[in-house]
Amino acid sequence: MKLFNDHRIFKVLAVCWMAIIFWLSSMPDLPSPSLFSAQDKLAHVLVFGVLGFLFSRSFSPRDENLPFTRVLLVTLMVAVYGGFDEAHQLFVPGREASLGDLAADAVGGFLAGLFFWKR
Repeated sequence: MKLFNDHRIFKVLAVCWMAIIFWLSSMPDLPSPSLFSAQDKLAHVLVFGVLGFLFSRSFSPRDENLPFTRVLLVTLMVAVYGGFDEAHQLFVPGREASLGDLAADAVGGFLAGLFFWKR
């Protein structure tokens, strides 16, 4: 579909996804079943990996001169938003900021950027 080949739609989707992350981070307690010990970190990798995917797809085709630079840029963009998200959680009762969560956010962004590195 032409719609999903247009990089501008992914910019809109990235902003929407960021709003969803902010909304979820504003909840004092997110109910989730306890399946294994690192599920929180895996959730961060997945959620912020989606953001990295949307950021990766939002670049225009002419931005493909330095593909690995794009991976680093996507990682940085996701990490900055992850830092914003962690700082935001400092003001939400029942939530706390975590460097481990921030690292998982950055890993998600890096993996998404890496996935699109040669595409």
